[in-house]
Amino acid sequence: FRRHRNSPISLSARFETSLKEPDFYEQHLYTNHFMWDNDFSKVSTTKIQAALDIPKWKLHASAGYALLANNIYYDTLAVIRQNTEPMSILTASLRKDFHLGVLRLDNRALFQLSSKPEVVPLPMVVVNLRYYLQFPIVREDVLKMQIGVDARYNTLWYAQGFNPVTGTFYNQNEEQYGNCPYFDVFMNLQWKQACIFLKMENAGQGWPKDSHDYFSAHHYIYPSRSLKFGIY
Repeated sequence: FRRHRNSPISLSARFETSLKEPDFYEQHLYTNHFMWDNDFSKVSTTKIQAALDIPKWKLHASAGYALLANNIYYDTLAVIRQNTEPMSILTASLRKDFHLGVLRLDNRALFQLSSKPEVVPLPMVVVNLRYYLQFPIVREDVLKMQIGVDARYNTLWYAQGFNPVTGTFYNQNEEQYGNCPYFDVFMNLQWKQACIFLKMENAGQGWPKDSHDYFSAHHYIYPSRSLKFGIY
């Protein structure tokens, strides 16, 4: 829409549809703990997506709609099932970055809605904020530094559990996770070809909540506060 080489505006759209046969292990599995011999129908997926990109404003927005039929999931007993009723997923995302001198404010937000959360559970809102200072110590092409905070947050949802026997994630309705920020404090140094980093992972360790509600999956807790450093 705008041909200026330094500030183009682009609007894109995408349509995708597929009809896939379930793989062998989704149809047939024989282990000490799990066994099934299924005759699942083909999985139908139809997606419509649109995106708006304005580089000059450091702005990117997108929205999408997916229609699923006969999609496969693992129930609360970690047993594979096929959802015979059509369902839909709606998503919208926004990224807006601000550069104010040496200050960088990178903001990303995602909204998603599942018509059948018992089949495809999703947190309604997910936010990632990366706020940091970036400045040269010697010269821009010799040594520069980033120092700041990388924070993540999502609303409450029934986070899936992990089944190590089948190597798959399964649904659960016992415990909701989220509504607690998880953030790392970091320092990066770019020294010509070398990158040096220092990071305090999980610096908040449950703050500002009283409980340490930081889980990557059901019963799988993130590591406690730890210091990591390295060079490559």
